[in-house]
Amino acid sequence: MKFRNKMLIMNIVLLSAALGIVGYLMVRRNFDMIQETGLSQTILGNHLVQSSVEYDLLQVINETEYQTGTEEEKVFQIRKELEEIGGRIKSSTIVTDTIFFIRYNDQWVYSSDSRPDRFPMELFYNLKAGEKNYLFCEEEGRYFIYVTSCSLVEDKLLYVVNQSDISENYRLLEEQIWYFRLVILLVLAAASMLMTMVSRFLTRHLELLAQASGEIARENYAKRVRISSEDEVGQLAEQFNHMADAVEDHIMQLREMIQSREQFVAGFTHEIKTPMTAIIGYADTMRSMELPRQEQVLALNYIFSEGKRLEDMSGKLFELLCLKRTEIECIPVHVTDLITGVVRTTKPILEKKEIVLVHNVEEAVITINKELFATVLVNLLDNACKASEPGGEIQISGRCTREEDDPVYLFSICDKGIGMSGEEVRRMCDEFYMADKSRSRKEGGAGIGMALVSLILEKHGAEWETESEPGIGTTIRIRIKGVVV
Repeated sequence: MKFRNKMLIMNIVLLSAALGIVGYLMVRRNFDMIQETGLSQTILGNHLVQSSVEYDLLQVINETEYQTGTEEEKVFQIRKELEEIGGRIKSSTIVTDTIFFIRYNDQWVYSSDSRPDRFPMELFYNLKAGEKNYLFCEEEGRYFIYVTSCSLVEDKLLYVVNQSDISENYRLLEEQIWYFRLVILLVLAAASMLMTMVSRFLTRHLELLAQASGEIARENYAKRVRISSEDEVGQLAEQFNHMADAVEDHIMQLREMIQSREQFVAGFTHEIKTPMTAIIGYADTMRSMELPRQEQVLALNYIFSEGKRLEDMSGKLFELLCLKRTEIECIPVHVTDLITGVVRTTKPILEKKEIVLVHNVEEAVITINKELFATVLVNLLDNACKASEPGGEIQISGRCTREEDDPVYLFSICDKGIGMSGEEVRRMCDEFYMADKSRSRKEGGAGIGMALVSLILEKHGAEWETESEPGIGTTIRIRIKGVVV
């Protein structure tokens, strides 16, 4: 069931309950007031009848003939007088429309309606002289109020009972209930239509959110919702858009990660296949036939060089994978000591191609991991050497500078080699990517060095940039913070 339908049903139920309770209380209060008015009028009529009966009976008791009679004669005379008194009161204008009954000494002596035998006897239970009692009761589908007053006459109890027909009150009650039910039905019908429109208006934004969620579930990660309200729904929409942005970014990262891993596996498989093919081929040749000594040495040189390339590639790959999962420890290092070690490491490579290394670094103390940063410089010099022609020149320089009032040390490695295009510069940090594959393999490259360089510089929080142009050369600049001196 839709949310707006649930909200509509809940509101109708609550409205029905509220209207029902309010209507019941109003009808009940109105009915009680009518009943109280009828009771008050009946009590007033009873009081008038009682006063008239007692007044006329008192005159009879004070007469001489009554006082000289026996006890039985007195009771008989009082009953006779009460019957006459009741008739006179019935015919008087003050109580013309009043139905009343007189009971004396446990016998009915007068009835203006000739119905004394069907009276509820609860009217006389525990009723004492000077007290009144009343009772609401139903008789044969009609409703009555009985009010009884009690007096003491000659040591005997005199009861005056007034009866009022209140059936009209109950008829009015039924009419009010029927009318109220009709009003409630009309109000609920009108309220239902109004609340349906209101619920549709209030939940339209939620439906937009639901549709957007469905679009995202169907991999349409660019889907967004536009809700301009500033209420909770608007805040929910804003948070939904933020969530969608995060999901889209995360999906893009996952896709890039998957693509990178696929490229990594493909590149690794391809790079390891070439040397392994050469190693297996030359080994099989040496195993299956007798070769002259010169050809054996040539085959062994191929096996050795390709094995070294595999060793170098596996070492760099292992270092790259380990570095991704660990944090580096940095200490203050003198730049001159760092460059001295790098020059010593790269000297055999440079001498082999008769390349001149010109280094001009300004002394400073920088906070780095010496071994890893040396790996960066060695790899960059190695790549510059591979890109340069024999007898060429490579320059490495370093100086302190300030950027935004912060001390920064700037390294620069420059060669006059073959250079790279813009696409090659953009992809040079991808694992197993080589701008000139034949030249790189000839020089013993595996396409992992620049990926390792990029990761080490990232771990140091360093910034670097590459300027290169085919046929002119390449310049790489590294900015590293943490300068101590």
